Amino acid sequence: MEIFGIAVIVLVIAVVSATAAALRGDGRGHTPPEVSERPWSALDLPSTAYSVHRIF
Repeated sequence: MEIFGIAVIVLVIAVVSATAAALRGDGRGHTPPEVSERPWSALDLPSTAYSVHRIF
């Protein structure tokens, strides 16, 4: 019975250490820079919602 307890403890330690290693290594990849070519505008959007224009 003690062997199962030790195995569970070792398994929990392995899972916690693998999770910590995955979280620590996450986000270290290449992130491209954000390029803005022209400012955003809402000139083509309608002034009212599309649902207002529906006829039933």
